[in-house]
Amino acid sequence: MSKTRLAVLGLAALLMAGCGPVNPGAAAVVDGTRIPMSDVEDVADVYCTASLSGQSGSAAGIDSAALRRQSVADLVSGEVADQVAKDRGYDVTVPSLGSAEQAQLEQMFGDELPAALDLIERNQRTGVIAQEMAREADASIPEGEQLLQAGQQLLARATAEADISVDPRFGLDETIQQIAETGSLSVFGGELDATATEDRPAALQCS
Repeated sequence: MSKTRLAVLGLAALLMAGCGPVNPGAAAVVDGTRIPMSDVEDVADVYCTASLSGQSGSAAGIDSAALRRQSVADLVSGEVADQVAKDRGYDVTVPSLGSAEQAQLEQMFGDELPAALDLIERNQRTGVIAQEMAREADASIPEGEQLLQAGQQLLARATAEADISVDPRFGLDETIQQIAETGSLSVFGGELDATATEDRPAALQCS
């Protein structure tokens, strides 16, 4: 099982308070499909637990805003991939986890295990669809990492062509690339860029 990919991003001044969400209650909308803010929080909680596990339980240096930003990006990519699979009639099969992997995840996530399993399955599904896109585009691409990279490039292109709107407080553009450094979606301030992550308010840290 691939290790969970976590983006390590900096935290600076937040967007102006007047820049509210485009679709209230939605973190993003992909071709008319809403991604609820609650889904982003669920994914961010899983990434937070995985990050804490990697740092022996210390939240120092882990930025919850960065985790939320990564969560939005992953969910948007997953939704685009699902729509591609539906449009092209892909038969998507996600490989099952082994018993040892299940036990390791249960030990790591505890009560969050269902959310963690959902996230892993969703990310695996996105990867499978990306590889299928690459196979369809060029049957000569070897299986493995090269096929996955080619598929990710095609998925990024499909994302750029999709009709996407993202809550501007995440600091992501319609292709889910970072265009601004942001922080908490509920806390506004202008001096956070000069503050070490571990010294920031608890709401801005992974915990």
